[in-house]
Amino acid sequence: MPVTSESWSPTTIALVDDEHDRRNASDGHSRYGAYLSQRLSWLHEYDEPDQPLPIAEFAAAAWKVATSPIMSPGYVEIRSDLHRITLTFAEDGEGRLLVDVHVPLHHHDLRATRDIPYSWQDWDSERHYLSPYETLFEPGSKRPALLTTTVVRLVVDTSWGLPPQQHTRGHGLVDDAKNTVATLASGINQHAGPIVAALRGER
Repeated sequence: MPVTSESWSPTTIALVDDEHDRRNASDGHSRYGAYLSQRLSWLHEYDEPDQPLPIAEFAAAAWKVATSPIMSPGYVEIRSDLHRITLTFAEDGEGRLLVDVHVPLHHHDLRATRDIPYSWQDWDSERHYLSPYETLFEPGSKRPALLTTTVVRLVVDTSWGLPPQQHTRGHGLVDDAKNTVATLASGINQHAGPIVAALRGER
């Protein structure tokens, strides 16, 4: 199903566009697969090309390839009013997989809005043709600006049901990666979508 303006909702912030992926595939199979094939070293254990990665490591690599700036447009589309959704690992020694959703906020979203000088700039915006949500970008440099972004952080645990990697090359690898990023997108919408909606006043 293609991603269109009607695909998005207050709690839908990441979508996979399989139809666009197949239609624009240089190899006739998958545009995303072509990007994966250029980065095979990311998708198996170091110096062991037949050894799949642990689930969390494969998820992080598959998501990184599936999103901007590596793929633009991405195999995973991020809603236009968000800056990015990135996967990282916790630095507390536990090594948990984390999802960071970067949400730019306007001045009127802040409690301190009355103390912000009127002349200070906010995020500029423009409509995106495939989304009812505006794209937010930095204003010009003629006046000072207050540009606020908050991070919604999720912890990916076993309840997300991430599938294990079975293949390290070929169509099997592409299918593994697609299944993984689809599961991630579903979990992100489920867990972060309501928080983003609350931040946007769209509960």
